[in-house]
Amino acid sequence: MTRALHVLALMSLLSHAAAAQSILVAGAVGADILLASGQESNGLAGPTAGGESLSGAVRLGTVLNDRFGVELEVSRAGEMRNSSRSGGPLPLGAAFPIFQPEINVHRRITTVSTTASIRQQVSDNVALAYLGGIVFHRTDSEVEYRGVRGFPATGSVVSSSITFTPVGYEIVSPVGLVLPSSRVESVQYGAGAVVGFEAHIGYGEHFTIIPGVRMHGLPASWLIRPSIAAGWTF
Repeated sequence: MTRALHVLALMSLLSHAAAAQSILVAGAVGADILLASGQESNGLAGPTAGGESLSGAVRLGTVLNDRFGVELEVSRAGEMRNSSRSGGPLPLGAAFPIFQPEINVHRRITTVSTTASIRQQVSDNVALAYLGGIVFHRTDSEVEYRGVRGFPATGSVVSSSITFTPVGYEIVSPVGLVLPSSRVESVQYGAGAVVGFEAHIGYGEHFTIIPGVRMHGLPASWLIRPSIAAGWTF
């Protein structure tokens, strides 16, 4: 994040050096919609990495010759949470407990993107912008593994019962146990492409409302970000 702020400051200085260019400073709010790849094997599905969360962004851009522009955006999303029980209960044999794994995933995405745009003036106060560029992203993840187990009938041990429900399975047993949970935290960095489309609607000489949508390419996933921004042109 500190590096991103340094880049913002540098871009601001370079923009001020060009007197013929207009500078746009904007703040945006939106929603992050993460569409991720999944896998299922032998009836056991891992937790989906997708999800939705609110996000906020700061943008700094400049327009060249009223047609072409460049922009830097720093965005941070809220936490995405996913929880799943991987398939049904797993019978591990007559002498072993029945085990039902549960996985909880918490994920937060931060992006820094640089884009170039082509503007199409529709009217005196409305312009359309088509964006393309590169996004640098950081993904903070926390995965928690838990398990519930119940013992089958072996000798004098009371057997477990499995109840099928509309949303999955429940293991009911007077000797059922909850296994200790384990937690794995990770940070992943990467880069990908970003494309987008937005409208610049001017109110007065300096104030602009900017609705739009952008799509970022992340590892094995797409991040779709509809947003609305309010900007001030200097």
